[in-house]
Amino acid sequence: MECIKCKGKMINAKIGGDIYGVGLSLTNKKKGVFEILHQSTVSCFVCVECGYIELKADKPKDLIIE
Repeated sequence: MECIKCKGKMINAKIGGDIYGVGLSLTNKKKGVFEILHQSTVSCFVCVECGYIELKADKPKDLIIE
């Protein structure tokens, strides 16, 4: 993958912050207690030249509410 800022090499990296080591996720749900939670994990990429970070939903279609 090529960096959109400097054209350097982007590598896959882990991004954390939660205490359980699950990583980041995106969620989408209708209002209501009994509605299904739609979720996708997130991949992180970092440019080894300039440090630019890009996040990408792994399964964006899983976030669609029908």
